[in-house]
Amino acid sequence: KGACPVWGGLGGIPLLRGSMDAVLLLHPIRCPYCNGKSIEAQRTYTIQCGEPRTLYYCAPCARSFSETHHTPIAQLKTPIALVVQVLAALTEGVGINAATRLYGVSKNSIYRWQERLSS
Repeated sequence: KGACPVWGGLGGIPLLRGSMDAVLLLHPIRCPYCNGKSIEAQRTYTIQCGEPRTLYYCAPCARSFSETHHTPIAQLKTPIALVVQVLAALTEGVGINAATRLYGVSKNSIYRWQERLSS
């Protein structure tokens, strides 16, 4: 396994998940509710596509939040790897109609992904 980007913290601060499944924080995670620093990993869960996600707990405000909370990929149902493949293909010059046939996704989905990730 190589390192793949994972999202975490307020504002989508990237993390790197390495081959040993260790997570390297590029920026300390803060609570999206109270901006607190007393954050600990509460548990890991698996999303529908099989990717692991971490649920964090903030002691000061006693709230839990996902590592994708307040990021462009929050609540995304499609595996992020597929989104990256499709958008990379479009960047390389594959047309939108060809991308829908090649990857089995709708034009509307592609437009929504572009809108989400461009902001």
